[in-house]
Formats: sequence, structure tokens, C-alpha cells
Amino acid sequence: MQYIFLSHDVDWRKQGPPLEHILSRKDRFEPELFEKTKPEDLYRNIPEYMEIEEKFDIRSTFFFRTFYENGDVLDYEDDIKQLQKSNWEIGLHTDPSSIDNLDKIRLEKEKLESITGKQIVGNRVHFLNYNPELPNKLEKLGFNYDSSLRHSKDRIDEKEMGYSRIHGIIEFPVTLMDAYLFTYMKIREEKIISEFQKTLDLGRSLSENNVISVIWHDNVLKMKGGR
Repeated sequence: MQYIFLSHDVDWRKQGPPLEHILSRKDRFEPELFEKTKPEDLYRNIPEYMEIEEKFDIRSTFFFRTFYENGDVLDYEDDIKQLQKSNWEIGLHTDPSSIDNLDKIRLEKEKLESITGKQIVGNRVHFLNYNPELPNKLEKLGFNYDSSLRHSKDRIDEKEMGYSRIHGIIEFPVTLMDAYLFTYMKIREEKIISEFQKTLDLGRSLSENNVISVIWHDNVLKMKGGR
């Protein structure tokens, strides 16, 4: 049996990045789409992901930050509640500045839980800023799992698959992520499907721990070249 852990990191505030950031990436959007879409909506794709996943009867996890540059996670309150209502999972996208401080992680967790009204059990650190002491802190705060670990930016092998148990936390290493595929591995868009297939086949060849963890950022659905 092969398992896919599909997730989306919500890296930008709901209003999107600054206009100059979007304009500098204009060539990564279809011209007609760019002309017809408000700049802030180019990066806002949660409803579209829900529609796609609903079509295939699957559910993913959306990891939300609690610190957004010039924004607030409360701006996503309606999205978060709609995701929960339809059985998507909400996870914490911890700020890198918090990972060495138990109380800071606790405050982030509590802020997100004030929106969800239920316990947050999954974590991923922004920028995959993992350190070996993190699982111990997460266990103390009531998390069940983390997915912040990645051994290499430019290759995929069995070390990036499966899961391990560390201090009572299940750790899912990141197998496939749009940013690494396009930026570090230099995979062209037309080769992405074959790269996924190759990774799935490698996972199936393993005798155990056949879990593939996938990050596809919420803002890249309409964008060429990933995060």
C-alpha cells in the first residue's frame, strides 16, 4: 500500500504579496489570466484546490502561518472554517524565529486554535527550518506529527520518504515540493508528471514506510515554475 501525504503551505497573507513582487513575476502567468485577475487573487487559490481535491475525493492539509508580513492569520478565518467544515486538516506553519522557544510555539498554536476551535496536531516550520530539538518541543505541546525535515534540496531518494518517530512525534520528511523541483532540481514543467511517477515508483519499491509527502504551495496554482 502506498500513502500520499498532500499538503499546501499558505505562505502569503490573504491580500497577497506586494504589487512589485507580483509584477516582477508577470511572465510566469498566462497573459490573459494576468489581465483578467486582480493581482491579489493570482496568489489566492484555496477554493480552487478544494474544488480539485473534492473532484478526486481526497483531502489535504493546509499549513497556516500566524505571522504574515503586513497581514494576519485572522484574515483567513473564513477559509479555515470552510476547510474544516469540509474535512480538510489545518496545520501550523511555525515561524522559524519560534522554533528554539517553547512558549513562542505555544502562542502560535493557541492563536491558530482560537480560529479552529479544535486542537492543532500537525506542524511544519516555514522554510523547512528544522532542528533536532524541535520534536521534543512539539510533543510537549500536544502535536502528533511534524513535516519539516528535508535532507537535500536537489535530489529525491528513500531518505526523503516514509516516516520516523522522534520523541513521540511522527516525522514525515518532505519528498516532493514545487520550490525544490523547479528551483534546485531544474525540472521543467513538462517533466513534472514523469518526475512524480518516478518518485512514486521508487516508493513502491521500498519494503516498508511507503509514504510520499508532497508540498504544493497554495499560491502557485496559476503560476509557472512553482514557489
